[in-house]
Amino acid sequence: MILNNSIAFLCHPYHRGGVTRWMADAAMAWATDGMQVYFVTVEPEKEFISAKGRESMLQLLEENKDRITIISRKVGFEFEFGTKEYREYVYKTLLAKLPKGTPVIVSDDEAVWLSATFFHKTNPVIGVLHADEEHYYVLAKRFSGQVAALVCVSNRVNKKTRKIIPTFDNSKIYTIPCGINLPAFKPMEINDAKMKLVYLGRISEYQKRTSDLVKIAEVLKAQNVDFQLNIIGDGDASRVELERRVVEKHLENNVSFLGWLSKDNVALQLSCSDILVLTSDFEGTPIAMMEALAAGCGVVGTRVSGIEDYENHQLASDCFSVFEVGAINEAVTKIIRLKNVLLSQRQDSARQLAETKFSMKVCLESYSKVIDSIEISTEVYPKVFISFKELIKSRLLATARLIKLKTLG
Repeated sequence: MILNNSIAFLCHPYHRGGVTRWMADAAMAWATDGMQVYFVTVEPEKEFISAKGRESMLQLLEENKDRITIISRKVGFEFEFGTKEYREYVYKTLLAKLPKGTPVIVSDDEAVWLSATFFHKTNPVIGVLHADEEHYYVLAKRFSGQVAALVCVSNRVNKKTRKIIPTFDNSKIYTIPCGINLPAFKPMEINDAKMKLVYLGRISEYQKRTSDLVKIAEVLKAQNVDFQLNIIGDGDASRVELERRVVEKHLENNVSFLGWLSKDNVALQLSCSDILVLTSDFEGTPIAMMEALAAGCGVVGTRVSGIEDYENHQLASDCFSVFEVGAINEAVTKIIRLKNVLLSQRQDSARQLAETKFSMKVCLESYSKVIDSIEISTEVYPKVFISFKELIKSRLLATARLIKLKTLG
């Protein structure tokens, strides 16, 4: 049973997408429900160079800061560019302020896992494996002796994790997709016959395989399908290359690039779209898929982690379909089939699927069962220490890296 109805999150300082958005939303939801929530992170004195305009975690929590106990300290370039050991030390000094027995949910940084597991005998650690990606399996294997439980966001991740760490207690490995705060259901009436497709996410060939969007658009056009594909997201050089391919294939009248949009505008775009198309090589459980279904938008995606799990759900036939990675003609067939489902039926089924599987309420109820199964140790806190030699080493490295970046402009 968790101590004093409390939970803590340890996270790197900036919002990086689905992992961090879920941590902030889950913290706020639990706090609203009356749980004592601690959020442990650092506060950049000025925006990190690597932040690239992203919101900080503290900014994401701003609207609920009075309900959440923030444990933080200001850091500068020495944290951003210093050694992993220094970042680990900073996190440890913050974690030492937690009440003994409070479980800690960690983000996906190695330094975060190292810091949290240092206190695993006094504050049990819940490791979350957010994607079917080697990085997470390495973390699971390395820290399997120090985590109290592992939460996998899909069945595929769960199965792989069990194989990688066969000696770990399988009863402590769970499958829980990250939940989202479901917006009000406001499906739009789509009056014309034009099929409205949407892609939401990072524009990248690695993982997202976004060049397949152009291939799908080519086949649709060749079949004389009247359609519009809106691409929401960005990707620097990857976006430039994708735009070039759109022009090369004479698809400018069918494909639009909307860039990054606010949360409200994303919801609006999804609510007036027929189908979200996901072409990924691998995933965890895509937040974009959850958001689309919540808005009443159908989903056609690749048979990968977190998408394949819902292929045979009783509501899927009217709003959800999968295709093999790279199978363009199969994708087009599935898209056209789903478009032919009665609009109101597709929208209602999509929303019901989201409510059943992806609401934050459902997610946190599952996490509560995980937390309640954890045994609390009564051992004393270990001493947090860093040598003077390591401090100097980290400072020199941070300074050298900063000078190099400034020299390169």
